[in-house]
Amino acid sequence: MEEENVTLEAGGEGSPDLKKFKDVNALIKAYTELEAEFTRRSQRLKALEKSKEQETSPAEQAEPAPSSPREAESGSEALLRAVMESEEVREKVISDYLGSLRGVPLMTSGRGVVAPAQKPKTIAEAGSLALGYLKTKK
Repeated sequence: MEEENVTLEAGGEGSPDLKKFKDVNALIKAYTELEAEFTRRSQRLKALEKSKEQETSPAEQAEPAPSSPREAESGSEALLRAVMESEEVREKVISDYLGSLRGVPLMTSGRGVVAPAQKPKTIAEAGSLALGYLKTKK
């Protein structure tokens, strides 16, 4: 057994390919350092997760979650009634919602009508379609 250790360290016939490491001792040292760094990072991650739990738990304690779907529904109904009673709050909610829909055409009723695609048959027709498109975009 001692002969194998000597052979490995001496770079003999049965020695592993150590790539960037000079010898087995350098590889062991690097592995030990890597293991220590992994342990430090794991401990840091665990501490961050614990602090995150402590940050969220006071908020959860302040407002207990409803124990049944019926209680959750009654809470949302109460909120809806409170909003509907206040004209100012209702207008603010609606304006915020409509403001988030910029770029989206709003249709109050009915279905949209799609115009049939115009496919030019000649170069002249294509040119006139392009000019018409560019004029309407200004």
